[in-house]
Amino acid sequence: MTVPPRLLQQCLAEALEDAPAMLGRCLDAAVVSLQEAEKKCLEVAQRDRLASAWYRLRQERSGWVADYPQHLREAFAVPTDAPTSSRTSLLSESAYLSLVEDDTVTESIESARLLQSLLPPLEAELKVLDALMSSLQGLATVQADMNPLRPAIFVRALRNMMAQEEADAQMRALWLRHCGKAIGHELKGLYARLALVLQRANVQEAGYRVRLLAEAPGAAARSAASQARASRGAGPAATEWNPSGQAPLEYRGDSTGEAHFGDFVPDMPQLARLQTPVDNQYLHNFLEKGGQRYEQSLAPEYYEQVSEELAAIEAFAAIPTLDESMVVQRSEQYRALPAVDRPTRAVDIGTQLSQKTWGDFAAAHERARVLMQLKQKAERVAQAMGLDVVRKLVNQVAQDPLLLAPVREAVVALEPSLLRLAMANPRFFSEDSHPARRLVECVAQRSFKYNDEFASDFAEFFQPVQQAFNALNELETDDPQAFSIALDELLQEWESHDRHDVAAQDNNLQAIRHAEARQTLADQVAWDLSQRPDVDHVPGFILDFLYGPWSLAIASAQLNADKGQIDPGGYRKVVSNLLWSTKKEVTLRLPAQLLEMVPGMLATLHAGLESLGKTREETKPFFDALMRLHQPVLGLRRARARADASASNPIPLETSSMSMELDETLPATPEQRKPRKAALPWLGREELEAAGFEDTMPTDFSELTEHQDVQEAVQSTSPGVADAGQGADSGADDEEDIPFDAITLLAGLREGDWVDLYSHREWLRAQLIWASNRGTLFMFVSRGGRPHSMTKRSCERLIANRLLRPVDGQSVVRKAIEAIAAEQRQARMEEALPA
Repeated sequence: MTVPPRLLQQCLAEALEDAPAMLGRCLDAAVVSLQEAEKKCLEVAQRDRLASAWYRLRQERSGWVADYPQHLREAFAVPTDAPTSSRTSLLSESAYLSLVEDDTVTESIESARLLQSLLPPLEAELKVLDALMSSLQGLATVQADMNPLRPAIFVRALRNMMAQEEADAQMRALWLRHCGKAIGHELKGLYARLALVLQRANVQEAGYRVRLLAEAPGAAARSAASQARASRGAGPAATEWNPSGQAPLEYRGDSTGEAHFGDFVPDMPQLARLQTPVDNQYLHNFLEKGGQRYEQSLAPEYYEQVSEELAAIEAFAAIPTLDESMVVQRSEQYRALPAVDRPTRAVDIGTQLSQKTWGDFAAAHERARVLMQLKQKAERVAQAMGLDVVRKLVNQVAQDPLLLAPVREAVVALEPSLLRLAMANPRFFSEDSHPARRLVECVAQRSFKYNDEFASDFAEFFQPVQQAFNALNELETDDPQAFSIALDELLQEWESHDRHDVAAQDNNLQAIRHAEARQTLADQVAWDLSQRPDVDHVPGFILDFLYGPWSLAIASAQLNADKGQIDPGGYRKVVSNLLWSTKKEVTLRLPAQLLEMVPGMLATLHAGLESLGKTREETKPFFDALMRLHQPVLGLRRARARADASASNPIPLETSSMSMELDETLPATPEQRKPRKAALPWLGREELEAAGFEDTMPTDFSELTEHQDVQEAVQSTSPGVADAGQGADSGADDEEDIPFDAITLLAGLREGDWVDLYSHREWLRAQLIWASNRGTLFMFVSRGGRPHSMTKRSCERLIANRLLRPVDGQSVVRKAIEAIAAEQRQARMEEALPA
């Protein structure tokens, strides 16, 4: 076979073009992974190393994304001006250096481990690409090490690029380890796209070296399994059908490496059956790989079987269906139960739906009739298998327990329209961007906003979906553009509906993100203050004030100040006056200077605290303590005034009642002298309200300085978790009381994930929209944009008490496809077992 070299160049060029975006997503995923590892790490040194690792990745991201294509180009050994007429000019020997030929053993081991973790998820796509690339290079059999796009090339290019910026091999190994999963995901998608390009260019897959089953270990058991499969009507082996006229393709179906020739196309009668669908192994191979093998024409026995199936459907249609009232009664059987406690209503492709809602296609036999009529019109094996793929995936989605029953019924009702698309594009469900797949996925994802099918807000969402699906069924078209139009209309309606909620959500997020930024800056301010030489021997309550509320006041002023202001409000300058005023041995000698300074100092302190929303009543305990600290100087002045007036001897200060040692004069303890980063961002009154906390503030100054205790106290009675939070916080305060499962579940939550939350005696579906950088504060939003914020400890307690339940909202179509693959693997394992 003569193949133009431009196809190889095209594949390499596409890989280079996709490389920046692929690497960017990998680095972003690695940063998230490293941050999660940092949160869970208990050793200080390792935690610092993890923090340094993700911080460096963020710094290097833009440069690496730009440079990665050049490193890949060098790894491909394809100079920008290289000729394209020779395979040797494209693939030099240097491009295939072993991955472990590295002067750093640690990094080599990590690279090998990375490859080991990459290969299993990529196995299917990589095998197809290996076969196509070998054929493209004129090789008679598959030689995987000659694939210029094999994973080792991408890993080595990334590793070499990292080595130019980071000399520490262990740091590079750490980066690679946390990039692994994302690299595998990106390569899987790239390989699938390139394989599709080559298949559409009619490139035939090179053959693997055939290992005869009779020579393989366990041949007797597998031979018996093959005979059993044949007796069940699995059809002849694929070696009996070879439309290409070349040697049949062999691939390794399991770890032993034996060939499985019968895993591609079932027999013709099986393709035509309704009640005995095609085995998952055939459907999965077809959906994931496709190829020319499925372009074979359908045999006469196929059409004979289709006719028999249609006759059976017509006979079944004469049987009376369920009355509409019985269908409604079945759907409302558990309406009185709480939404999260209702048993999952069974739905599948054989379910009778509501005639009022879905019209003629409410009846299962009507949907089956469309299927068989389309099978009768099919001309190629691909069309028949595409119809079975649609039916199988519709059935998988219909049985997904995480979707509300009406949504699953809607997908079942849409089956006729999806089937028509399969006639024109049998493998459309394998395309992430196909309008029909996107429509099903978007409706499913949108439905995760709701947990009660009987709620009015769900009815508002579902009615347009129902109308759109019915309209598509009436069109009877195989044009995907109709699905694209339907999806666009739904997206516009959802966007319009969400506009108010999104605006409110953005305001809430802006408030809490500002609070987090303010707290981060306040922590730095507190550290700067602790380095001042004049904080030595200062009373403890003064340092508590400076490292807590006053650092927040300084940070808030800086964030809100106009650009160029050095000390807005004079809040940094007043620190010197406050510290000086605490030095009793100095102020007793200079009482006039203290008395002159105090009024202005107090005014500045009050202004700073009021900028945080604090009232005079709330800050009164601190100022009372400060007044008691200054009392000796004030007492001395009054004593001298009385002495001058009476011409009597002055009363020695040390015998005065004011000379008694006050608690406020005690110097700070070693612990007080070290500022600690706040576990939670401090929130003001308005911020608490915006974040979803109840409008309850601390009543004395000591609570103002203890941010975590304030937040826990406020959260326990906050709106959105009032009923749940109080019960959850009623136990012991130690983390040891939290079950490990609850800690793990919370650690697995990501922004965008859904939960069921018990609030004000009802179950709400809420979405996590924000988590603090330290993972100690979380904000959820339920219907109407209503915020619910809570601390990590409260979240864990709610989860432990089953009052907050995470919802798995992953892609329903992808999950359905993976379920088919899982069933295929299970069937193979059972088949391999000895009889």
